Amino acid sequence: MTTLLDQVPAAIGRVQREIVLARFIGKLAVDQGAREVRQRIEALLSPAAEDAVVVEPSSTDSPAPAAPAPGQRIDVTSLALSDYDHLPAADIVSKLDTLEPDERDAIEAYERSNRHRRTVLGKLTQLSGTTP
Repeated sequence: MTTLLDQVPAAIGRVQREIVLARFIGKLAVDQGAREVRQRIEALLSPAAEDAVVVEPSSTDSPAPAAPAPGQRIDVTSLALSDYDHLPAADIVSKLDTLEPDERDAIEAYERSNRHRRTVLGKLTQLSGTTP
């Protein structure tokens, strides 16, 4: 029969592993956050930040917004998908094939200059029929 005292070493080992894992995940989160802050600060301080593309939200009555020129920043509110920054990559990917090519180009430019999500960029590449 195992006593409570015999189970203590195993419990201590589990707790130590959980602590190591929590520290690792915390470090990853802090590193990612620091990277994003650096990128956003660099984007704000870059000369191209003054050339933000301002495009009215798309509607069924108006043509799709033109793709931005290289080096121009995209205003997230101008993207065809509302609340773009709050959507998970899976939701964005599932909606990309319903968008016009110009709308996808704007999303690709925004994604490349901000989030860099491989899932979204990969789907955009697939839809455009080009290789990365």
